[in-house]
Amino acid sequence: MRKMFRWPSIIASTLLLTTALAGCGGSGNNNQEASNATKATTVPTEVAATDTPAASPAVDISKEVKLKMYLIGDKPKDFDLVYGEVNKLLKEDINATVDVSFLSWSDWKQKYPLLFASGDDFDLIFTANWAQYSAQASKGGFLELTKDMIDQYMPKTAGNMYPEAWEQAKIDGKVYMLPYNYKEIQGEFSILRGDLLDKYGLTADEVMKDSKSIEKYYEAFTKDTKLPALLGGGRTWSGMPLYWPREMMKNWFHIDGTGNYHMYYDDTQGSPKVFSYIDSDAFVEGVKVTKEWVDKGIVSKSAMVNKSSDALNDFLSGKVPFSSFNLLTTNSNFITVNAEHPEWKAVVKDANFGNPVDLKPYTQGGMAINRLSKNPERALMLLDLFRNDERYFNLTTYGIDGTHYTLSADGKGVVPSADNSNFGIDSGSPWGWRDDILYKKVDGGIPEYQQFRDNMIATAVSPKLQSFVFDDTSVKNEIATVNNVLEQYEKPMVYGIIKKSVEEDIQDLRERLKKAGSEKVVAEIQKQVDAYLAASK
Repeated sequence: MRKMFRWPSIIASTLLLTTALAGCGGSGNNNQEASNATKATTVPTEVAATDTPAASPAVDISKEVKLKMYLIGDKPKDFDLVYGEVNKLLKEDINATVDVSFLSWSDWKQKYPLLFASGDDFDLIFTANWAQYSAQASKGGFLELTKDMIDQYMPKTAGNMYPEAWEQAKIDGKVYMLPYNYKEIQGEFSILRGDLLDKYGLTADEVMKDSKSIEKYYEAFTKDTKLPALLGGGRTWSGMPLYWPREMMKNWFHIDGTGNYHMYYDDTQGSPKVFSYIDSDAFVEGVKVTKEWVDKGIVSKSAMVNKSSDALNDFLSGKVPFSSFNLLTTNSNFITVNAEHPEWKAVVKDANFGNPVDLKPYTQGGMAINRLSKNPERALMLLDLFRNDERYFNLTTYGIDGTHYTLSADGKGVVPSADNSNFGIDSGSPWGWRDDILYKKVDGGIPEYQQFRDNMIATAVSPKLQSFVFDDTSVKNEIATVNNVLEQYEKPMVYGIIKKSVEEDIQDLRERLKKAGSEKVVAEIQKQVDAYLAASK
């Protein structure tokens, strides 16, 4: 799910810290990142796959339909094999099949809105608070979902959904997405190669001491291999500068809804004042480091135009010296890395650098129905199965039993196969229907997994604006103009391409953003934040 990876064109999650994602990145966990202690007070009742019919007997499924679904992420090699099994079940249960297309991490932000603008004929699509939920719902791209629809076409979901999840998904009192039924704490964790650390005379603790120390590791790799340690493109940008100087961003949290004009607030403030990352000192420091890393060869000079990289595959092939995602995905990747390269002596380190992580809202992941879908009823029935039927959940999340994983003896965990790289856990982008009841722990993962998770839970916070949804209606034109400026002037800068000097280029960028209407955007966000906080008292 990689989250991931919120600093989209800029930093794109930066030093070892997501947005994603996924996935997305994607994303989180026992292998569940939230313990039972952090669950909502209204915990769903476990429902076996056969306890409830797929839909009300009144639903006519006599006509076979083919549904089209879009997911965000990069398609794993065995995806078609896995979904061949999914479609066999769907044909039996609801007389339907599903055809899935992926919007790659490298360009999903550009392609996502075009699906609606072009009138693309599809039925289902992943959405989230970080993945255009508010924007597309406000534009009329999503079908409104009602409790009656859920009751009729999704009876299992109706009985299991956290009430808070439904409330968090509301925009002006209406719901346009089915949020996942999952309590998530993500954080960021990095896999380093122990063999390279030994070779370079470094230790994992030394290079992960703070957000800048990783430079020693990157620079040693570049000198040794004559290859850039950071390629850009897709989720591999997660280890890039603007290295996200985390020490300068203590207790900062992101406000979604303004494209690549990234807005933050300091959660320690009683009445938070929103601000653009571009107007912060952290942005200046990040650009400086990026430029230094380009000059040292650490960052590829073609990073800005690289769209073909895949984070895990680049790491597995030896092109880059690290892999960084949230704890859940890192755990899965750790298993894959050890299976393919045990000689690497992979080591995982916490890349949150002491900063608290936030308990994610349920809208961190979910699915929406295209308003123009010809088969919305069948689409909802599919989601009911994906979310609540263990056969579908296991297939879409873990792959084929016996090929990609096996169940543990007690049936509560999964054991990845020796080589599950063709369909790793969560690699099929199933975040839109994740559920606390069915999500399983993963055996054979990071030795310190429980310690990492416990540390996050101990310091996790629920930010003041966790459920805030920005309505961009009154500043749509300004946001569009601002994003055009960012694409033309900011994007090269954050890939280390400087025209005059870092300070002069940033000053020029800030002035251009003001002319584009950035101050009006900030003022509108602040106005809505103030109203939201006042209503919450």
